Amino acid sequence: MKNEYVNVALNIPVNKVFTYKIPDNFIDIAEPGLRILVKFGNKEKTGIITDFTDMTELKYVKEFITILDDVKILTHEIMKFCKWMSDYYVAPIGEVLFSVIPGNINIKSDVYYSLNEEYEERINSFKISDNIIFDIIDLFKKDFKTKLTSGQIESRLNYKNLSSKISLMKSENILLSESLYSKPVKEKFVKIISNNFENENLEEVISENNIKSSKQIEILKTLSGIKETELNEFIKLNKFSLSPINTLHKKNLIVISEKRKIRESEEIFSEEHKEIVLTAEQSECLIKIKNSLQKGKFKSYMLYGVTGSGKTEIYINSIKEVLKYGKSALVLVPEISLTPQLIHRFRKNFKERIGIIHSKIPDGEKFDTLHGICSGEIKIVIGARSALFAPLKNIGLIVVDEEHDSSYKQENSPRYNGRDSAVYRAMLNSAVVILGSATPSFESYHNAVSGKFELLSLPLRATSINMPEIEIVDLLKKEIEEEDVLDFFKILDKQIRVKFLSKDLIFEIGKRLEKKESVIILQNRRGYHAYIECHNCGKVEMCPRCNISLTFHKAFNLMKCHYCGFSRKFDGICSSCGSTFLIPMGAGTERVEEELMKIFPRAIIKRMDSDVLTSKKQFQQILKDFYDKKIDILTGTQLISKGLDFPEVTLVGVVNADIGLLNPDFRATEKTFQILTQVSGRSGRSYKKGEVLIQTNHSDYFVFDKIKNHDYKGFYEQEIKFREKLNYPPFSRLAIIESKSADKNQSESKIKEIYNLIKKLDVNKKIDLLTPSVPLFSKLKDKYRFHLIVRSNKKTDTAGNYLTEILRNVRDYSGKYIPKNVLITIDMDAINLL
Repeated sequence: MKNEYVNVALNIPVNKVFTYKIPDNFIDIAEPGLRILVKFGNKEKTGIITDFTDMTELKYVKEFITILDDVKILTHEIMKFCKWMSDYYVAPIGEVLFSVIPGNINIKSDVYYSLNEEYEERINSFKISDNIIFDIIDLFKKDFKTKLTSGQIESRLNYKNLSSKISLMKSENILLSESLYSKPVKEKFVKIISNNFENENLEEVISENNIKSSKQIEILKTLSGIKETELNEFIKLNKFSLSPINTLHKKNLIVISEKRKIRESEEIFSEEHKEIVLTAEQSECLIKIKNSLQKGKFKSYMLYGVTGSGKTEIYINSIKEVLKYGKSALVLVPEISLTPQLIHRFRKNFKERIGIIHSKIPDGEKFDTLHGICSGEIKIVIGARSALFAPLKNIGLIVVDEEHDSSYKQENSPRYNGRDSAVYRAMLNSAVVILGSATPSFESYHNAVSGKFELLSLPLRATSINMPEIEIVDLLKKEIEEEDVLDFFKILDKQIRVKFLSKDLIFEIGKRLEKKESVIILQNRRGYHAYIECHNCGKVEMCPRCNISLTFHKAFNLMKCHYCGFSRKFDGICSSCGSTFLIPMGAGTERVEEELMKIFPRAIIKRMDSDVLTSKKQFQQILKDFYDKKIDILTGTQLISKGLDFPEVTLVGVVNADIGLLNPDFRATEKTFQILTQVSGRSGRSYKKGEVLIQTNHSDYFVFDKIKNHDYKGFYEQEIKFREKLNYPPFSRLAIIESKSADKNQSESKIKEIYNLIKKLDVNKKIDLLTPSVPLFSKLKDKYRFHLIVRSNKKTDTAGNYLTEILRNVRDYSGKYIPKNVLITIDMDAINLL
């Protein structure tokens, strides 16, 4: 007996599936993993079949409309992976499944209107005298086949809000309507031109066809040396016109056909290709990985290697090995900032087509990449967090580069961690997973030292080059006035006074510029000033929607909120007392860039942060220019700290190492260690000695001594004791339940209600429940926030099943009993506590 019904997941924040009947013509085709079009309320939506069902309590079950996929994107393995993710991260299955599919390849449905051929009779019976309605009719009168959406009608008439007029005309049968479906992104086809004659007989061809036109002869001669080429490129390159080409086409001397074109990003970044000889440590690591790949069994490796130790070469050689077995490989990177260099190196090493997946890629390229993966043509995929869902078949290896990076954690539903989910997907595929980092997360390193992962170490830089020398500059202490330093500052304009750049750092930058060496300056704060304070009344200019100070951006004369996007012009007047005595506090990247330009007017200085980077191409161009030494100083936020390899960089400066250090977050010290160690690792990666200057107001804090001595293990051993004592990860699982509402009292009362609910649910007393609290950012985007931190110790709740069961109960309770004006979110394995 064949199944009659299917359960369907929709991309909505509801934790349930919906039952639909299978139309008779799809009985033999419908299967889990296919996208279908369904009627949901008054709308038509794309859904995904999750499973078959024979039972339903519904009296009437709608049939789904149609199946949308020719090739199934969601394989059985992907479906199983998404089900686990939904369960573990307490996320609606629909939201998880639709994370797999690039948004703009789903079918879209639009209502199109056309004019009833009997419209005059309908007008006369209704006695319409509205001029706007006659204007609408005029759009369709010339051709009754014309079909327009309401938006197109409004655009052509230059009117707004015509929905009531269109609805009236539809109800009176003046306008007819129908739903038409379209794919926003389709395959790209281009016209191809090729010759249809024997090249060696070209003179005979010209003579026999009595061709006199010099242009036609030139076209034939050009085509005689080309097998085939794109028509537009052929015309553009040779400055031909279409007319002689069409004439030759009619004479059957050339062929014009259509061919699908695969869209791929233009590669701007490039570097010299080097022949790499693996070190003894690299070879030892690789032997272990190859043995695991050969066995074809699940295995997790923690690859801990100092900056510049050659982790990328381990990845490349491991992928070469896995391809020998006919398997595929997935490489995850935390940010697109790491991809230009990585992609270039992979393309130099692999002839195979490589799939690139991240948010900045155009929809057409995403579509072609997905098609290539599904067809099996693409066996290597590189990308950010979302690449984890790539429908690769027969995965043999998953690499998570810079595994410590918080960018792997998604901050909106489904709130999954790409690193941890990669380990589970590798397990589903009996694959090897490599987690690589110079500053491993405490969770991963703890898994390695406790034996859950196998630890591989690269303690030295791959090219026998020493680690950079790190100096901690205490901004509160008087700087040493050495003679050459004093002489250097006599040259500078006396009017230049910079509080946030120490003389030590300015002097060292000057030395590097004299030697034609490159410099990186990190300031992990955007804007010009961090905030504006009134000297008269002490008022700090705040965002009206968030309890966050507005950041001043001098280039636009704007004060902006970096959380909700609110901005207003800076008028120099205190919003509280009207005083004009406003004091700018703190320096952002924009201010750092400006001051460096004043001090070093001849240097080429570029800023790289999210305020100036508007496209992937622009980002690649800056990296290429810096690599090619067209830029002397690169300054920016933590974008410039991650995984980039520039041989000419000999100095890295950190303007303010204390940003983030004093946040109320148990990971604050770990994050500070990671970012400072990572940015330090950009210095001295070739034969030239590298140096790092880190400015701080808290030089006596233990973390700076560990950074200075490149002592990750010492830092880990000291910090892990604090974690264990207070039952923080990696010794526990931590979830944050958040309430958000425009009504502060309701937000607070509902989080207390959930607190009491968890107390009742925790019958085995395994949960460590902190009382509800106000986070650092107590108001964001007009919503008041309250946090509830829930922990379960891994000794008593090994797999986290007890905690996730309680969280699922909280989710179900919230859906039934918490009013809609209060949003309850659950973040399992939360990273952001602010």
